[in-house]
Amino acid sequence: MSNTHSCADAPRDRRRLDSTGIQTMHDVFSDWERRAILYHLQEAGGRSSVEAVAAHLVGWWRGRERPAAAGDDLVDRVRRRLGCAHLAKLDDFGVLAYDPRSGIVRLSEEMKLSVSEPWTDHGGGESAARVLGGLTDGPGADDREIDGPSESDADPATGTGRLS
Repeated sequence: MSNTHSCADAPRDRRRLDSTGIQTMHDVFSDWERRAILYHLQEAGGRSSVEAVAAHLVGWWRGRERPAAAGDDLVDRVRRRLGCAHLAKLDDFGVLAYDPRSGIVRLSEEMKLSVSEPWTDHGGGESAARVLGGLTDGPGADDREIDGPSESDADPATGTGRLS
């Protein structure tokens, strides 16, 4: 398996965090994606693959309790950026253990969490482009922001939809 992000080989100094790092538990829980990652791990018994984390994040952002399809392009893009954007930082802070080579994420054994469902809170009104790291979905996605499923985009019969 290839590395899931570009900072896989970067040396980590657990004693020093950069200005974008996590310095307090508030930094952990103030970000929707980080809360969603921790919720997924809480529900998955403390261990999951990066692919499953990404699929759940995209599904939840779309307002669904179930994960997005594994072949979904947005899931792949979210998976590729999760390592540097959140997992390595949460690992550095000691909240979870992240192995970029195997693509496995585990909650720290010391962590006891109670995180609410992420599909009920999309990050305090933040746009999906901000929440999902600026990633968008579908043709022309680079030119538009995403804000969750609209009525016309969602198909309740199949559970499919796209970020609009």
